[in-house]
Amino acid sequence: MDNYIIMSQKEVKKYDIIKKVISKQLNGTEAARLLNLTPRQIRRLKPRVVTNGIKGLAHGNRGKPGNRSISDNERKNIVSLIHEYYSDFGPTLAAEKLEECHQIFRDPGTIRSIMIVEDIWQPKRKKAEKHRQWRERKANKGELVQYDGCYEYWFEERGEKCCLLASIDDADSQAFARFDDHEGVRPTFNYWRGYIERFGKPNSIYVDRFSTYSMNH
Repeated sequence: MDNYIIMSQKEVKKYDIIKKVISKQLNGTEAARLLNLTPRQIRRLKPRVVTNGIKGLAHGNRGKPGNRSISDNERKNIVSLIHEYYSDFGPTLAAEKLEECHQIFRDPGTIRSIMIVEDIWQPKRKKAEKHRQWRERKANKGELVQYDGCYEYWFEERGEKCCLLASIDDADSQAFARFDDHEGVRPTFNYWRGYIERFGKPNSIYVDRFSTYSMNH
């Protein structure tokens, strides 16, 4: 049976570039820049590819259990201890207690994985991000009117900076606006007196929550 070796896309790219170094299509400095390595590392990789081909770039421990893997007996012992003493602990605290009380030195990430697999602990789900949905417009004119003020040089160089007080009806987008020196109490009252005389009293007025018109006390 043929022996197969699984290579990552990054390793395949590395192999192609090292081959070009061997065939003198690239020099070591160029290859190092392309692979984000040092020229010295490129010099070390060349003989490995010459001798073993693409296998020379595969990690020597690929397919073998890692040095930090946990034996079945140690795993069973950890699970037993957590069930008996630390079933209501989070992984970090459980790892600290296993080290402090039982001389089991495993990082919280390892303990976390064991606790999840054994259904002792489940990570908290991230809260779903709120997303703004388009709401339907109000059905009737005057049901909701949005209001705000905006300072700008509305007359360009022909006048001072002033405030545009404006409202828009949510039902039909009808706008009503007037200019004033500022958006304080008197200009706002004057604005709404003019609005009411022309259109009648609105059912509700919406202002921005950071607006001058919002009172929190």
